[in-house]
Amino acid sequence: MPNNYQATDRMVDLIDDNYRLLQVLSRFGMSLGFGNKTVAEVCQMHGVDATTFLAVINFMHSGYTQVSEDFDRLSIPALIDYLRQSHIYFLDFLFPRIRRDLSTALGGERKDAITRLIFKQLDSYIGEVSRHMRFEDMHLFPYVEGLLHGQLQEGFELSTFSKKHHAVDHELHELKQILIKYIPESTTRNELNAVLYQIYGCEDELDAHGKAEDYIFVPAVYNLEKRVKHENKR
Repeated sequence: MPNNYQATDRMVDLIDDNYRLLQVLSRFGMSLGFGNKTVAEVCQMHGVDATTFLAVINFMHSGYTQVSEDFDRLSIPALIDYLRQSHIYFLDFLFPRIRRDLSTALGGERKDAITRLIFKQLDSYIGEVSRHMRFEDMHLFPYVEGLLHGQLQEGFELSTFSKKHHAVDHELHELKQILIKYIPESTTRNELNAVLYQIYGCEDELDAHGKAEDYIFVPAVYNLEKRVKHENKR
């Protein structure tokens, strides 16, 4: 595959090259079964802005180091949909699944003091991430949608939401340390290792989600905000 994915590449080749892109497809509302269609064709089939889709997947492909598209060319509505679907994935699917599988692996939530500590730590972490995402759903995205209609909400500071995604990382680190260091040997090994693997994967996905917000969405919104402020001064 080339350094950057292109609109003319076959979508199946992208997935073969980097299976993690499956999550991006899902969050853009794309389903499998696209045959040999190109990226442009699959995006058109699902009503997704191809430029924005390529910006996100190339950002991931670069190791989250560079954005390949001009921010003014990105579709902010497409980014909002992508981020909202990401929130749904974490809050309604992945977090409940990890919690359920962990309870099964440990034999219940109140088995002993260590188990109770684990679930207290997990629930604290999930609660903090959930509050952050719900706040974005209820305040940040409506603010941006207002900007798209030329409406500027006075007193709203976009910088408040930028680069705030690592505030609770220490809680997840402590949870992993407890699981690795202090779980009794009697615990089902394969089930616990599988859950721990999920937790590490969840951490990577949340990091990628935060970087997409910080380095793609927020700069694009800053540009939009600047244009709206300029128009409002006329």
